[in-house]
Amino acid sequence: MEIDENEILQYITEHYSDRKKPVSKDWTFREHFYFVPEELEEMLLDLFIRYNIKYDNFNIDDYFQPELPWWWFRLRRQFKDKVYKPLTVEMIIESAKAGKWLYD
Repeated sequence: MEIDENEILQYITEHYSDRKKPVSKDWTFREHFYFVPEELEEMLLDLFIRYNIKYDNFNIDDYFQPELPWWWFRLRRQFKDKVYKPLTVEMIIESAKAGKWLYD
């Protein structure tokens, strides 16, 4: 199946962009999409399934700090200083073309 990157950009714009602002390939999920981690996971799962991306090697903790209860202060401290990788729309597009997650 031929992957149309414009269709992916349009789908993300219609379903996930704040105020339907057109999504660009260079957008990062951390800067342009304002979701709590659970919503972000749902969005990524939707994209992985919709575009047949095998994502068994994808680890969301490499890209975003998990939301932890305040009483897990020791674990929160571990994540606070961690450097997270950027996650861009282009990474989703390139992975869709390859049929698998390319970046871990």
